[in-house]
Amino acid sequence: MILWLRKNEKALKIPNDGFNGLGQIIYDIIVNELSGKKVEDNYSSFWANAEGDKNIDKYLLPKSSAQYEIDIEKLPELYRKIKTL
Repeated sequence: MILWLRKNEKALKIPNDGFNGLGQIIYDIIVNELSGKKVEDNYSSFWANAEGDKNIDKYLLPKSSAQYEIDIEKLPELYRKIKTL
């Protein structure tokens, strides 16, 4: 989700981590609003064409990511909610 947001130039002023960070916002939407389930908390992220660490930053791509399970029928609603961040 963070990659999608960054590639589409959304949520540019919201950091990845922290109380009001994208990670927490995405968790709240998927788990609390859409009845999804977190299955991995701190999974290392590997970004193709990241050229070292230059694209990894609190306002770019994260070093690690949470992994979720969500009903595929709820994906349109998830994207509707996050595209306004």
